Amino acid sequence: MTAAEVQLIHLPPRPAGATPVEVEMYAALCLAHLHLRDWHFGWDKTTRRLGCCKMQQRRISLSRYYAEAYASREPEQLWRTLLHELAHALAWQHRGARGHGPVWQRYCTALGIPGERASVRGIEFEAPRREPRFHLCHCETGEVYRTYTRRPRHNAVSLRRCYIPGRKVETLGKLVIRPIAS
Repeated sequence: MTAAEVQLIHLPPRPAGATPVEVEMYAALCLAHLHLRDWHFGWDKTTRRLGCCKMQQRRISLSRYYAEAYASREPEQLWRTLLHELAHALAWQHRGARGHGPVWQRYCTALGIPGERASVRGIEFEAPRREPRFHLCHCETGEVYRTYTRRPRHNAVSLRRCYIPGRKVETLGKLVIRPIAS
């Protein structure tokens, strides 16, 4: 598909609202209509981006938190984000193209969102705070140096080489990750 050959891809009519159920149903309908049959749609819990296309997993996702914020205030941006991610899926499926290059831009134009950019400034909303579930602490004193909401990928072997900057002598080989007691 060259720039001169961009043809508009006619998608099924969009629902009137932008509820999570409507978005899921429309995304599934679009994936089938675009012959992306082994692709899936889902929600994620990110607060730093609106949507994501994971090519290797053949999965498109939208941020549940942004979707809730956009559904009532700016539903058009929610639909545009879905089309943005569908363009990534098409560029990958048909041309093996990643990123926001010319192939992706042509698919955006074909899907009816010409001039789409790599990112947009999201509307402000209060992101939910997750309570920390793990902490990095000194194995002998119990002093906590850092907390995590998800379990870090460190294992005991890699932690033996870690230390707290400025406190190497007292922390080298003595750091552990423990769950926080509820």
